[in-house]
Amino acid sequence: MSSYINVIYTAAILFPILAIFITLPMLLINYHKYGALPKWSIFMLYTFVFYMMCAYFLTILPLPSQSYVAHLTTPTHNFVPFTFVREFMKYNPFSLTHPGTWVAALKAPTVIQPVFNIFLTVPFGFYLHYYFQRSWKQTILLSFCLSLFFEVTQITGLYGIYPRPYRLFDVDDLLLNTTGGIIGAWGAQLLGRFLPTKQAVTARTMALSKNVSPIRRTAALLVDWIIIGIISGILDTVIKVDWIITLICFVIFILGFEFLTQRTIGMRLVGLKIVNLQGQKAGWFRLLIRNFFGYGIIGGLFATVIRLLNMTGTAPTPQLTDIMHWLLIMSFLLLLVFVDLLIDWFSKKHLLFFERLSGTDTKTTK
Repeated sequence: MSSYINVIYTAAILFPILAIFITLPMLLINYHKYGALPKWSIFMLYTFVFYMMCAYFLTILPLPSQSYVAHLTTPTHNFVPFTFVREFMKYNPFSLTHPGTWVAALKAPTVIQPVFNIFLTVPFGFYLHYYFQRSWKQTILLSFCLSLFFEVTQITGLYGIYPRPYRLFDVDDLLLNTTGGIIGAWGAQLLGRFLPTKQAVTARTMALSKNVSPIRRTAALLVDWIIIGIISGILDTVIKVDWIITLICFVIFILGFEFLTQRTIGMRLVGLKIVNLQGQKAGWFRLLIRNFFGYGIIGGLFATVIRLLNMTGTAPTPQLTDIMHWLLIMSFLLLLVFVDLLIDWFSKKHLLFFERLSGTDTKTTK
């Protein structure tokens, strides 16, 4: 049992990193399709990815050394169905007339191993039937395919990394895993009565798509700067002037796209565009003012505060008082910016300071 818990701990540690690369594209596709993401959909998607990571790690971890595997003489496969039944009958201490053997029987490997293989895919069947709306036939087939993937992973020695399999390819696992998927789908039918239906979630999503939420703005901002960060990082390996490359990327991917299409790549993905206060196309001058105050003021305040904080550690004592005064002023201005952003999070309709100053607004395209 402790080995199973250690594997789950490993998945939990790696999950935040892998989730960015696995779930973020899926979330963006759904955001682009519906224009919003309800919390329930995010929860279901992230827990599904976490479950799949745990299930996969449980089939391959712990990883042995190459030399240990090379000296193994254990069987590599079992192609005889229902071997687990015969092993239970032969090795399990269970006796119906002796209650003292019942607990020991439940703890025996001949019970724990088959039960584990069933429960391994119960969540998979649940997600398929409830969240992904797969039919019974599709759930059974996909549960079998998932089990086959696990078994192929094992019999190939982790795709050829090891000289031979270090875990058994067992046809019984295919049967038990598929059974687990069926049980999970059956459980989804029972619990589905108490959980939100896909139709209700979709209706809620469509309602949210009409709002320009702070999460939607933030998602667009993150996508834009992830793109800028990736391209800047690649180019910086060739041209060693990081700030110039970042500035050029900003001009192209922020200003350029806004001037030409009224929206950046991130805005396009989440269904947003920039307009004037009348809801019409915003002129280039307004867009320039918007970015100057939005990025220039906020970025400038951050940079100035950080610079002043660094100076407090090395500045001469006579200058320290002036530095602290400027630090107090810059921190107060930065606080005003945060208050403005905070109001936007809790207000249905609020223009941020750079929108008011530039006479621009953000609206949905969905």
